[in-house]
Amino acid sequence: MSKFLKLVAATATLLMLAGCAQLPRSGEIKAGPEIKGDIANDYLYYSPSGPASGESQQDILNGFINAGTGPQNDYEAAREYLTQDFKTKWNPNNEVLIQQGNPVITFNANKQASVNVQVQASVDADGHYKVMATGASRYLQFKMERENGQWRISSAPDLTILIRPVFDVIFRSYSIYFFDSQKTHLIPDLRWFPSRASTATRMVNAMLKGPSEWLAGAVTSAIPAGTALALTSVTVAEGVASVDLTAKALTAKPAARRLMKAQIRATLTQLPNVYAVSISVERGPQEIADLPGLVPTIASADAIVLQGGELQSVVDGVFTPISGSEELVSRTGATDFAVTASRDWVALKGPRGSYRSHIGIFGVAPTLIDARPGQLAPMFDSQANLWTMTRVPGDGVLVTTPGGIRRSLKLGWLDSIPRRQFALSAEGTRIAILVGAGNSIQAYVASVIRDASGIPIAIGNPIEVVGAAEAPRSISWSDENTVAVLHLLSDNSVGASFYTIGGTARDIGALESARTLEARTSDSSVYAVDAQGNLYAYRNTSWSNVASDVRAFHFAN
Repeated sequence: MSKFLKLVAATATLLMLAGCAQLPRSGEIKAGPEIKGDIANDYLYYSPSGPASGESQQDILNGFINAGTGPQNDYEAAREYLTQDFKTKWNPNNEVLIQQGNPVITFNANKQASVNVQVQASVDADGHYKVMATGASRYLQFKMERENGQWRISSAPDLTILIRPVFDVIFRSYSIYFFDSQKTHLIPDLRWFPSRASTATRMVNAMLKGPSEWLAGAVTSAIPAGTALALTSVTVAEGVASVDLTAKALTAKPAARRLMKAQIRATLTQLPNVYAVSISVERGPQEIADLPGLVPTIASADAIVLQGGELQSVVDGVFTPISGSEELVSRTGATDFAVTASRDWVALKGPRGSYRSHIGIFGVAPTLIDARPGQLAPMFDSQANLWTMTRVPGDGVLVTTPGGIRRSLKLGWLDSIPRRQFALSAEGTRIAILVGAGNSIQAYVASVIRDASGIPIAIGNPIEVVGAAEAPRSISWSDENTVAVLHLLSDNSVGASFYTIGGTARDIGALESARTLEARTSDSSVYAVDAQGNLYAYRNTSWSNVASDVRAFHFAN
């Protein structure tokens, strides 16, 4: 057993205490072994005990809440605190509350108890993580009765209560994959589930229910609507996850079935020891060929700077000029830029607006695409469409295709707020937007809705990922589920953090000053530029100055 698990288990015991009736300060939460091997076994992070003979109502309620740390065998230990009739009715998978502070327990004379819990976040049955407003609380009701001479719980909410350290050990985040409108990209929808033998089943059920509301207009599923699991569980043996679907799945044509398998495979192979997927329909095996080339999109890590009047590629700390860029920068007076991952298009933001040009072709003049004042840094999406946006509230988001077709998109209720920065995810189905002014700046993510040809036609309803309290100042996509954010700290220095979309946050350190941040997938690909043009790289938990006279830094997109 690792020291970390012992520490977390001890922390869980010490922190779960209340006012007039306290959860135990020490006692029966026991750290179990880390399980390595077949996913068919539950991951025994904790092994809470069942009730002892003669325990009081308070002991039983305390023990039941503590037993929520043990999801193995469908919360077997927690169910021992319930009456025989209620054991099979209680659904602990319906919701998880991540508590803040100390819960307060009150016992009433009529065999009832109430628990008032301050909640910092919750996870619903489909794995959606929701951050609660500061000070949010839940009032939970329990009923108790004697059964065979022992106190037992006869009614309880369908949920468990965890402190943050315990949640971080028991739960893991997973991408539930769907497709973009053209079915060429896999789009992640982040969910949270406890690591158990039943995790694969919960992931497939979440997929069959469909995407999160904010993504629904931009993604689709290859699995026919109305399809369900024919068998109640997804089984795993020798690295193969077996998924048995109802007959509705047979309405998919052969090409769609290959996409269906790719969608399920991309989702389930995130689990340890799942390497392949076998699909059957009503127990009838289906011969469906794999689509090996269809994998989640990885953002380009091709780093480029605007320095000394030209664009330069950065590889292992070596700066190499990009041929032809110096003339384009000079002609446009560029102070910012974007480059496609294929290095064939460049966009440049100058005093007169945003330009686009082929790069590396001698004599090609840049074309002024967007002359509106207040231009933000431009971006390309995965199909080389150029996105331009201004700071001005009400201005549309202009999207220009390589062939010159233009679309103006609205930001919905965000239209009335000044914009500061935007960034597109690698596959182009999601946009992150930094909006606001002064001390009221927030970061949102919204879906990008496209037509059958892939041209953006609308932007979906946004969800907040960074609130005004965190004072965000710059945003970029780090990986498929994470944005990197600069935010102002209380001492006026600037912190850098990673925020998952619909999930948690992680700080990586502060700088004295920085105005933009770019990150890719790992801590070794994080860069920031300050107002003096110094470029900093994040290495080994600290920032180091790697260049000066830098106007802008971006990864190709």
